[in-house]
Amino acid sequence: MQNDAEIRALSVGKWFDPFVSVAIALTTYFALSDAGISNVHLTLLIVLLTSSYLFLSELSRARWKLGERPRQTTRELLERTVTKFLGILLGILFIFFIIWLFPAYHNAVNLGWLKEAAAPFFVFIVPVSFCTVLATEYILGEKRDGTYQFGLLARLRMREIDWKIFFDGLREWLLRAFFLLINFYAAVYYLSVVRANGFPDPSYDFVGFITRLDLAIFGLIIFSILPGYTFASRLIGTELKRVDRTWFGWAINLSCYPPLNAAIFGNWVRYVPANDVETQVYHGMPAWAYHTLSYPLALYLFAGLVIFFALMHLWGEAIVGIRAANISSRGIITKAPFSFTRHPIYVSKCFQWAILYFPFLNAIGLLNAIQSAILFLLVCAIYVGRALSEERLLAVDEKYVRYALYMDSKSIFAFVGRWFPIMTFHWRYEYWKRNGMLQS
Repeated sequence: MQNDAEIRALSVGKWFDPFVSVAIALTTYFALSDAGISNVHLTLLIVLLTSSYLFLSELSRARWKLGERPRQTTRELLERTVTKFLGILLGILFIFFIIWLFPAYHNAVNLGWLKEAAAPFFVFIVPVSFCTVLATEYILGEKRDGTYQFGLLARLRMREIDWKIFFDGLREWLLRAFFLLINFYAAVYYLSVVRANGFPDPSYDFVGFITRLDLAIFGLIIFSILPGYTFASRLIGTELKRVDRTWFGWAINLSCYPPLNAAIFGNWVRYVPANDVETQVYHGMPAWAYHTLSYPLALYLFAGLVIFFALMHLWGEAIVGIRAANISSRGIITKAPFSFTRHPIYVSKCFQWAILYFPFLNAIGLLNAIQSAILFLLVCAIYVGRALSEERLLAVDEKYVRYALYMDSKSIFAFVGRWFPIMTFHWRYEYWKRNGMLQS
């Protein structure tokens, strides 16, 4: 039986990294929010500073510092460096191709932000990428990953391409294109909202204060994961190690993000009150406040729970940080909120939404409340599906298997597995192995 210390030792990163990166983001914001810097440039600066800290933190404990350098000629080193650097440039061009191709990315405001960010981004990312690739190849030696395969394509060396690795690399750049864009746009948006409205006085408008505080925390969540989609390096062990190749994994993940979430959560499983209900019944007030306003103790209790689960969500995202990766793996986290449950981010989201919108107490009648409750459970089922797809992807990693089996008995939800063994990772893991469902 493994103990807590052994499980914590499996984790990448340090427990204090998320607190430092969030502190850097807040300090930068408060230092410059009243300055003349634009929202786009302030966003880029926050991402640069937090990424730099996380990179240096990971670099300080990199295992390669204890090993020997691989033997290689200068010519081999430069050839691989140039090839991988060309692969990065081709990947960036691929992102711009996606922006050009899909109308969902043609929003005039978003394109304006992107154009404003392009020049400083390229001035920084091009030389840094080349230097990082050169240092990685010199220190760690050869690895013909997806970026290398992209570089072979850029050099028209088609016969040398390993197409299986190439298509994994293509999936990686698809993920980066999708999540980097939506998180960059979201970061600029939330920064602009907080910058324009500031924080209200809680003694003057308590409900408004909680609403805006929750909004600010969500902005911090976006800034916490942006470094992960901006920067990845084998030098510090944050490179993509595995990517989901299943249609189910991709479909259920992308359904939770723009533009697909508008159809899924805005129409099919819309459990929140309709706009006319919010206006006529709730009078524009959040559901949690409407149901508790006459009971001060309940009002403060549920407001506290809203912020508590928002902070738990932030903690989970921030400790993933520079390893943020949907539908893929870039390292195992076993500390902080991941020591309570395997999926603290999804758990926090679902609990917070239940408190924010009170789907079980819809204000327009019993039947609508039942409808909203069922739809909310379907939303939770979508996140259960995401959790299962991630577990199956990670189940080929011996470290994750050790962690997940340990959590079967140590998670705060371990009692569910005792009542229903089918809910344990052990049951799923054995089922996947028997049926050959684990990705090689």
